[in-house]
Amino acid sequence: MIRRPRPSDQGYIAATWARSMLSCHASQRHLRSRNGQQIGQQIDAVLDRKDTRAWLSVRPEDQDQIRGWILYCEGPAVPTIFYIYVRRDDRGVGVAQELLDALGITRTTGVVCTSIGPSSESVRGRYKAAVYVPLSEFLK
Repeated sequence: MIRRPRPSDQGYIAATWARSMLSCHASQRHLRSRNGQQIGQQIDAVLDRKDTRAWLSVRPEDQDQIRGWILYCEGPAVPTIFYIYVRRDDRGVGVAQELLDALGITRTTGVVCTSIGPSSESVRGRYKAAVYVPLSEFLK
C-alpha cells in the first residue's frame, strides 16, 4: 500500500537515508568524497525544499510500518529522484517498483537520479533512460 508521508515520518526518512549513505552498501568513491556532516547537510537541504515530495510503501494491516520510501522533486519535466530506500526485510519483492509506479515512471521514462548508491545504480541499470546528476549539482 502506498501513502503520502506524515510529519512524523520525516525523522525516519532522514535517518534511514543517512544510515544508508554511510553504510557499507554505499559506493566507496561516494564515501571518500564526503563525511557524515556533509551528508546530513545535503539531506536537510533536500527535505527543506518546497518541491520535495515522498511516497511511502507501508504494510496494509499497519500503515505505521514503513516498508520503503521514495523522495523526489515535484515539478521538473523529467522526474527527479533523490533517493529510494527499502527496508532490508522487504527487498526483492517489488517495493521499489511499486514506488516508481506511484510516480508514473516506466522502463522508457526519462528519469534523473541524484544519489550514488544501490538504489540509484539499480534504477539506472533497469531504466535505460535514467541519468545521474550529482545531488550537489542539483542543489546549486
